[in-house]
Amino acid sequence: MKRQIPLFLAALLLIGNTRVYAATSDTNTSQPSQQEALSAAAKLGQLYDSNYAAKNADAMAQLYAEDGTLVSPGGKLITGRAALKQYYEQRFGSGAKEHHIHVIDASAQGNGGFSIADFSVQVPNGDGTYRKESGHIMAVFVKESDGWHFRAVEPSVPPKE
Repeated sequence: MKRQIPLFLAALLLIGNTRVYAATSDTNTSQPSQQEALSAAAKLGQLYDSNYAAKNADAMAQLYAEDGTLVSPGGKLITGRAALKQYYEQRFGSGAKEHHIHVIDASAQGNGGFSIADFSVQVPNGDGTYRKESGHIMAVFVKESDGWHFRAVEPSVPPKE
């Protein structure tokens, strides 16, 4: 039986890991403001959607920190840009399209922040038709020398009935 971690518990773990990372990061980096965290979350969401629409797996991977992690909708952990690029190549190859993110809230934490967003995406059924999947995304992001990057992303998709 597959073991699932509740989203709120995963969020607490991710936030805790972000705090540890922030404490060990460059101490010259100041904590972003609440508005900066919200703007960063919205910008990362917009870039995610535009790179998804362009089916640009390399650009998708670059949205993440070098050691960033995605928890795939199937529950698999994908860590590191090379693995993320491969994941998105496969995702695009499957025919997934029309990804949309709407940030609900974001907060600053350490040298980054975290956000909760709604999302939707069209995924193939295998018979030439598509179905809309939607849910929430919990994201932890960090400000690095070259800009904002996801440290961890986890979508929450309601179970199929």
